[in-house]
Amino acid sequence: MELLSFALYFLCAVLLVLSRIGHSTLTDARDEIVDLSAPFLELASVPAVEARRFVDRVRLNVRVHRNAVDEIDRLTKENEELKQWQWRTQLLERKVAHLRKLLHAAEEPALVYASGRVIADARGPFVRSALVNLGRNDGVRIGYAVINGDGLVGRTVEAGDSVARVLLLNDLNSRIPVLVGPNGARAMALGDNSAELQLDFVEDGATIYAGDEVYTSGSDGVLPRGLRIGAVTGEPGTYKVRPFAELNSLDSVSVLFFDAPAITQTDPDAVADRGGALSALPQREPREDRTASGTSLPLPPVAAMSSPVAGQAQAER
Repeated sequence: MELLSFALYFLCAVLLVLSRIGHSTLTDARDEIVDLSAPFLELASVPAVEARRFVDRVRLNVRVHRNAVDEIDRLTKENEELKQWQWRTQLLERKVAHLRKLLHAAEEPALVYASGRVIADARGPFVRSALVNLGRNDGVRIGYAVINGDGLVGRTVEAGDSVARVLLLNDLNSRIPVLVGPNGARAMALGDNSAELQLDFVEDGATIYAGDEVYTSGSDGVLPRGLRIGAVTGEPGTYKVRPFAELNSLDSVSVLFFDAPAITQTDPDAVADRGGALSALPQREPREDRTASGTSLPLPPVAAMSSPVAGQAQAER
């Protein structure tokens, strides 16, 4: 037994010495053993790899499930709030309708509009305007308000057959009477070719705070009342209005067909008929209409404006 132990110790010592000196025989034998055992080692590692992947998938699913639960809770809460606001809105609408009947107030007509895209910007030291692909053939006339999803953009100052020029809010020639804040303080929003509008001619005794919303008053007889313009910024005496609409990156816009008194008087043919289509109206020779900039544009036959909502206007062209 002692002899066997001595032989094993001696063999281990010889192998250790051979491994230290890098003997080729021992190296080849080790490589053969590794090659023979590799498939068994790989097979033995498969359960561990699969178990690790399974754990990773479980962790991912738990994380996704937790996020989904949080999102569902958030959406459920938001949906409940929206339902409450919807109920309040419907209640207020019924109250307003009831009060209108009691006061025998005339119903305000719904605003008809046509939507298009800005196809060119005209910017310079003294001008801020844009061209839209809507014109007189679509029912557009001079003085109509132009809006996008954020608020008022400007108003039309020239109208050709298929293109109109829009004077932006921040143009030097833009002057819009506005109401400011919850009390409706009267003032004037003036463009100065900068990113913000000047707030001037504020009525005496008016209380204005930064952040108050500014919207059109309609007292100019051109723009409808209540169109959102922007919010008040700055300090007392130097108040400005930051427009809600990004005037430097306009894309899709809508032209409101609002028959304001000033537009009706200056261009009565624009609102002479709202019931028929263009083809159903009597044809006549076009007359010359002088635009706001002094450019002479031909005025086509009278356009019906009851249907140019979005795609209907394009169908009539």
